[in-house]
Amino acid sequence: MKASLSPPAPSEEDGRLVKAYLLHVVLLDALEQDVRLIGTVPLKMAQLYIRALSSIQDQIMASLTSIRREMKARGIRVYEETRTAKGIEASYLCRGYQRRFAMLWTYVQAESGLVLSRYLGIRMPDA
Repeated sequence: MKASLSPPAPSEEDGRLVKAYLLHVVLLDALEQDVRLIGTVPLKMAQLYIRALSSIQDQIMASLTSIRREMKARGIRVYEETRTAKGIEASYLCRGYQRRFAMLWTYVQAESGLVLSRYLGIRMPDA
């Protein structure tokens, strides 16, 4: 009689994917808000700034699509995302295991700044 094998438990890499997913979603939201704000301020080159931010949004969306594809291949599905005054939390399934992932806003801000700097081609100084 064969013993049934249970799926592998969630790994660190699975958690990194969920983190990357959340950071990219937050970045897209922040950039969208910035685009709307730029449209309300009388700037000399507002349209240029908006096009630049839209280009970055396109790059982030392409990465997010790739992250989602990898999550699907690994059996990961975020089914709930909650933003609170303290931070962001996600509930997700990973190969049948139920997990939660949370980040404080201060951490989200720092990490999303690093991610955005990579898209902008800006090298951040070492802390």
